Amino acid sequence: MPLDVVVKDGVMLVSGRLVGRELVRVRDAGKALLDQADQGIIVDLSQTEHVIDIAGIQMLAAFSRSARIRGKQFRLIGLNKIQIDALKLAGFESLTDSNSV
Repeated sequence: MPLDVVVKDGVMLVSGRLVGRELVRVRDAGKALLDQADQGIIVDLSQTEHVIDIAGIQMLAAFSRSARIRGKQFRLIGLNKIQIDALKLAGFESLTDSNSV
């Protein structure tokens, strides 16, 4: 399934594969959202495929770090078990949301 990104009311809904070359649209939408969001950013991964690679993990971590530097909250929702496990294995357990599964 091709990657798609929709941003509405401070929420970025991502669908498709969160991997490698397909991340450009997510990166661009995330940067725009960081620039305009007043209090926080929510990234909804409930419509993504189960797979996530290290590039996807690094991009999410970069969004989290950029939001924190700007004094904004960052939250991932809709993570599936495989994505949670991948984030934990990569050392980014702090990005996981206990209500995701």
